Amino acid sequence: MANHPETTRDSLVEAAIRVLAANSAASLSDIAAEAGVKRVTLHRLIGTRDDLLKEIAIRSLSEIDEACKRVAENAQTSIEALRACVAALVPVGDRWHFLWTQAEVWEEPSVAKEIARQNAELSQLIDGAKSEGSIEPDIPTAWIMAAIEAVVFAALSTARAGDIAVNDAAKLAVRTLLLGIETQPARKRGKKKT
Repeated sequence: MANHPETTRDSLVEAAIRVLAANSAASLSDIAAEAGVKRVTLHRLIGTRDDLLKEIAIRSLSEIDEACKRVAENAQTSIEALRACVAALVPVGDRWHFLWTQAEVWEEPSVAKEIARQNAELSQLIDGAKSEGSIEPDIPTAWIMAAIEAVVFAALSTARAGDIAVNDAAKLAVRTLLLGIETQPARKRGKKKT
C-alpha cells in the first residue's frame, strides 16, 4: 500500500466497492483488510461508515456519468446514445450494484441530487428516442428505466458468475432491452395433427 494519503484513500474506496458489492453487510474491518490497511487508517482518511458510503456513491455516480458521456458523445441519435450507455453501464455495473445494495445512502442530499439528475438525463434520452420513433411511445418511460436497471443487473450478475464475458453481457443487455428474446412470433400451442 502506498503511503500517500490520496492513493491510500482511493485504494480504500475501491476496496470498499469490491467488498460491499460482494457483501453489503461487510464491516469496516473487512474493507480495511481488503485494502491492506488497519481500520484506524480507514477512519483517519475517510471517517465513518456513512462517510465511506457517501464517498463511494458520489464516486460511483461520477464514474457512471463518465462511462456514458464517453460512449454517447458521438451518437447521431438518441437511440444510438441509449444503446451505447446501456452497454457502457455493464462494465461499471459494480457501481450500480453498490447503489442498489446500499439504498440508505440515497437519502444523503448530495447523492439524492446526483441520482435525480442522472434519472432526468436518462428520461430525456428515452423520450428523445421515442420522438425519433425508435421506441414505442406508449411504453412508460419509468418502465423503460426499470428495464434498463434490470438488464444491466442481469448482465453484471451473469458476468460476475463467470457464465459470460463482460463484453458479451453488455451486448446481450442492449439486445435484450431493445429487441427482446423472441426470434419470431410464437406458434399457437395445441394438439398436433396426426
